[in-house]
Amino acid sequence: MNQPIQCSKTKHVRGFGNLLGYLPFLLTVLIGGGIVVCYCVAISLKHVEAAFPYISDTGTFPPESCIFTLCLNCAAVVALAIFTLKYLHIIQYNRDADRRVRIINKAALVTGYISAFGIMIVGAFQETNVLVVHVTGAMMAFIGGTVYMFLIASLGFMRNVDFGVDERKYAKCRLAMAVISLISFIIMSVCTRVALSRWDPFDKDTTRQQWSNKDKGYDVHIIATVFEWVMAIDLLIFLMTFSTELHIIQLQVVLVRHSSNGYPSPVISDNSTTDRNLLDNECMS
Repeated sequence: MNQPIQCSKTKHVRGFGNLLGYLPFLLTVLIGGGIVVCYCVAISLKHVEAAFPYISDTGTFPPESCIFTLCLNCAAVVALAIFTLKYLHIIQYNRDADRRVRIINKAALVTGYISAFGIMIVGAFQETNVLVVHVTGAMMAFIGGTVYMFLIASLGFMRNVDFGVDERKYAKCRLAMAVISLISFIIMSVCTRVALSRWDPFDKDTTRQQWSNKDKGYDVHIIATVFEWVMAIDLLIFLMTFSTELHIIQLQVVLVRHSSNGYPSPVISDNSTTDRNLLDNECMS
C-alpha cells in the first residue's frame, strides 16, 4: 500500500498567464527584425543587391551571417513553443473530440516541428558552405509551414472543435493565407529553377547573391525572391492570429521535491487555487 504524500506549501511557484499571447509577436520580431538588420548590413557591405534578394542571401556572408544564425535559432525555439502550446490548447478544449480532430492536431504538431527544425538548419548552414543542407532546411521550413497552415485552418471549419474563444472568425482568413503560401511556394520554386538556368552574369566576378538587372534571368529571379518574401511574411501573420487563444492559456510551473521517505512532495503556492485543487487530488490518491 502506498504511503500518503506529504504536501507542503511555498510561494515560489510561478505562472505564465497572458504573456504567452505575445510569443507570436516575439517570433515576428526575431525573424522580421533579424532579416531587416542582416539586409541593411549586407547592402552596406555590397554583399547583395538592394532589390529583393533571397532571404538567405541577406545572411550568407559575415558579419551578417552571425546575426542571421542567432536570430533564426532563437526564432526556431520560439516557434517550437508556439506549436506545442497550440497543440496542448486544442487537446485541453477537446478532450472528448473524435479521432479525426486528434489526428489532425498531432499531424499539425509534427509538421510544425519539421518547419521549426528547418529554420534552424537554414540559419546554421549558409548556402555558400553547404548548399544541399541549406536548401533542404528551407524546404522543410516552407513546406512544413504550409502544411501546418492547412491543418490548423481545417480545424476551424469543424463544428465539433472547441477553441475556448471565437476562433472560427479566423478560419477563412487562415485558409486564404494557407492558399497564398502554397501558390507562393510553387511560383518561387519554378521561377528559381528557371532563373538559375538562365543566369549569366554581366560581370564575371559577381556572385549569385549580387544578381543585378544587367544579368540574364534577372526578371524571373525577382519574381522568385518576391514570392519567397511573401511566403515568409504570410506565415508570420498566420502565427500572429494565435495570439488570441494563447492569451487564454494559463501555464504554471509546479515544483516537485522528494521527501525523506522517497515519495514526491509537490510544492504549491499559497495563492494558487488551481494548484491547491490539483495537489489535493494527488494527496488523496
